[in-house]
Amino acid sequence: MTDEFDLIATIVDALGDATTSENVVLGPGDDAAVLRLPPAHELVVSTDTLVEGRHYPADASPELVGYRALAVSVSDLAAMGAEPVAAVVSLTAKRLTERWAGAFARGIAEAARAFQTPIVGGNLARGDANICVAVHGSVPQGESLTRAGARAGDDLYVTGQIGGAGLALRSGLLKAQSISDVEPGSAQGRYWLPQPRLAVGQRLRGVASATIDVSDGLASDVEHICDASGVGCDIDLGDVPVFPGSDPTAAVCAGDDYELAFTASRTHAPAIRVIARETDTPIHRIGSLDDAPGARWRQGGKPISLAGGFRHF
Repeated sequence: MTDEFDLIATIVDALGDATTSENVVLGPGDDAAVLRLPPAHELVVSTDTLVEGRHYPADASPELVGYRALAVSVSDLAAMGAEPVAAVVSLTAKRLTERWAGAFARGIAEAARAFQTPIVGGNLARGDANICVAVHGSVPQGESLTRAGARAGDDLYVTGQIGGAGLALRSGLLKAQSISDVEPGSAQGRYWLPQPRLAVGQRLRGVASATIDVSDGLASDVEHICDASGVGCDIDLGDVPVFPGSDPTAAVCAGDDYELAFTASRTHAPAIRVIARETDTPIHRIGSLDDAPGARWRQGGKPISLAGGFRHF
């Protein structure tokens, strides 16, 4: 069995410069990390647990697992309009080799550099395989985005395309050995290399009335906004930007898109077009909000029923 401290040394070495930034006073190696927040900012914290065999295949490339583990957590910061500050990572496994740990660390380091989210600490333990990532971000005081705030009369928007990762799951397209094997933007890439909409989220501060990251499926996540805000919405399936080759009804129920769904007053439509152009991000209006409870879906003008999204239990 590989020694714990050898594993830690392997991981820290593989992380390289992905442990530092101007906000990191003290990184890995001590009892805790020390972080610096910009003046007049608030701390935003989120945590995600990825369980082997449920949130990623048991035989998956550790490099891809590492990238995905950080990316899906950073997406929560995007939904809050936050800028990443740092992340800590806990890794549990019944058996852990230096080779697997090193490849995992290289994958998470690549994501850390891409999203400017340094890895400043973590933990190793023996047990059922899972990865827990806690991300920390900052947002100007009083400007964080939440799910509660949408109002009747607002429009509903979504970024990017919906259903690509779900298509990869249904089609058995997850086999790859490394990040370099995966084509960005492909269905496989949508699953393994999600791209949190950080720039859009930050630009939506003061524009969006409610925001959520699309992780459990667009249909479920829109319901979360409706429930938190006490509103309803009307959506035509034909207005949803669906990933090529994906069935629309399956796409809106599938998880793992990591796009942003948000609401905004119609007076902000010009500002949203500017955000889309300046961040080079497709943003589509897909519905409107009203006082009737829940999300109501139509296809070709006719009401339809949809299956639920991803459930953790």
